[in-house]
Amino acid sequence: MLMHSSVSSSASSFNCSSAESDEVFSEGEDTASKRSTMRRCRSWRTFLTMMQWSVRRQSSWVQLAGHQGNFQLSEGGEVLKRFSEVEAVCLQALMADPLRPFVPQYHGSVNRGGNSYIRLEDLLSGLKNPVIMDCKMGVRTYQEEELTKSHTKPTLRTDMYQKMVKVDPTALTVEEHEQRGVTKWRYLQWRDNTSSTSTLGFRIEGIMMENGSVQRDFKMLTPAKVTEALLSFTKSHLHILKAYHSRLQALDEALKESPFFKAHEVIGSSLLFVHDWTSKASIWMIDFGKTTPSPSTVQLSHDVPWAEGNREDGYLIGLAALTSLVGQAISQAACRQEEKHGEETDSVTHTLQEQEHTQTKSQGGQGEAAQNEGTSD
Repeated sequence: MLMHSSVSSSASSFNCSSAESDEVFSEGEDTASKRSTMRRCRSWRTFLTMMQWSVRRQSSWVQLAGHQGNFQLSEGGEVLKRFSEVEAVCLQALMADPLRPFVPQYHGSVNRGGNSYIRLEDLLSGLKNPVIMDCKMGVRTYQEEELTKSHTKPTLRTDMYQKMVKVDPTALTVEEHEQRGVTKWRYLQWRDNTSSTSTLGFRIEGIMMENGSVQRDFKMLTPAKVTEALLSFTKSHLHILKAYHSRLQALDEALKESPFFKAHEVIGSSLLFVHDWTSKASIWMIDFGKTTPSPSTVQLSHDVPWAEGNREDGYLIGLAALTSLVGQAISQAACRQEEKHGEETDSVTHTLQEQEHTQTKSQGGQGEAAQNEGTSD
């Protein structure tokens, strides 16, 4: 998850980049400037808090997880993202594809401060206190080229080793402990296997609520836990859950008709869920920095497990699972609503019965008093 927003009248930029959400402060290999930025941004949560809201408008723009490069605010409902030739080519092709309604509008590129940026639609424009969730799609988040590189030219990463040690020291081999380093591919594979990526074909990368609080590092290996997160994310609002479910179904249909999807290996891309507490809710495909054309000799189906060499991404496996779990969240939210309505009805009925009992008792007391008064006379 990565967020950038201006905290002064002039937009500023942080030199943080990542290929994976929890590499926000470690991607960039051995450059001193990135290390310096890492020291300034030790805590991902602190970084988000620091950069939370824009002075220039009520709500800041947010892009969550899997980003490649820096971001800057721009005028006219746009976000500037550090230029990537791979992503620019993908976005240009998507502007004329059936998936066009599901990706941010691409406005070409622009130079600023000696750097080139992609101009993208601000997906939070018009939303009041937006709530955001990023889901990393597919059964793997690493390219096969990364696997090949780790075999032929392995580069040990001490930062990724430390992250693994912090979470689960037993996941590392004796050799990795001795080297105090792991390859990037080894880390990404471990990350996928310890989340729902390898089991469900997607993982929740991060959630930011309307108050700016952030939830991250979801270790959700079970559908039940994912459903709980969806209910928490939407506060069990049926109309929001139903809007998301319809959007996912429409996306599935568009993917089946998309020439772009049929011809590309989609790795590290996310679905960005965005809503506010009015009636606005939508889902967008973002992050195409690792999306590359598949070899002409390979016919991708996107709905079968990955095996080394088949280049399958499992995108449709994740989409089907996610759609199903949103459907389950709708059922649970409806049941909760009915239970709440039943409890409220029982409470009202009980109150009316108590009032009726009190009134009857009062009337009985008045009648007895009148009878006693008549006897006395």
